[in-house]
Amino acid sequence: MRIIKKLWSKVRRRLPALGVLLLTVVLIWLAFGKSFRSLLPLIREGDGDAIVTYLSGEDAVMGMVSVALLSALQVASIVMPGLAIHIAAGVLYNWWKAFLLCYGGFVGGNMAVFWFVRHLGKRSPYNISLGTVGTKVLDLLSSAPPMFVVIVAFMIPGVPNGIVPYLAAKTGLSQKQYFVSTAVGSWLQILASCIAGDFLIRGNIMFGVIAIFIKWAALAAVLWKREWLMELFM
Repeated sequence: MRIIKKLWSKVRRRLPALGVLLLTVVLIWLAFGKSFRSLLPLIREGDGDAIVTYLSGEDAVMGMVSVALLSALQVASIVMPGLAIHIAAGVLYNWWKAFLLCYGGFVGGNMAVFWFVRHLGKRSPYNISLGTVGTKVLDLLSSAPPMFVVIVAFMIPGVPNGIVPYLAAKTGLSQKQYFVSTAVGSWLQILASCIAGDFLIRGNIMFGVIAIFIKWAALAAVLWKREWLMELFM
């Protein structure tokens, strides 16, 4: 009887994680179906035109669901760049719709990965080998205010930042702190990419370039005032 209780206790603790995983699989299948395998290489290569072609073939609702899911999957994959997804979404939808979909998917994907790694620990399928770069980033998260490091990591344009939640889960950051860091650090980068896509489809190349430039300007400002900002997160 005790063995059964212990077994049930272990299973019950993992039910929420299994439920989220099952729901994710179902949503992916409903949104992409059998075409998911052919879509993955396009995202990995950052082929924005091909992503636009794929999404334009979906109806309005499923197209928007696909954008949100792709933004979340980009995080879980670690290496998939989100820039192509954000620009493609801006091309297909108004910039504000694209932003809400991409931002919601990105923050949701980050929180899901962070939660999985934090709660499942070594048993997690997301227990990855950090490698040299990952170890250095983890050391930085430990030596500097973790919230500030996460914010800066999400502000670096064009660099896959899917590894951030895996590393952050191994620090002392709470879920609330990680949520705030993700929300603050990612919104401007995603917004600028969506606006750039919206402007580019309208032929306003100059405004699209300005939107991308804003990303770098914001990052430069944060790094310039890094000592003052780090004090806020101490």
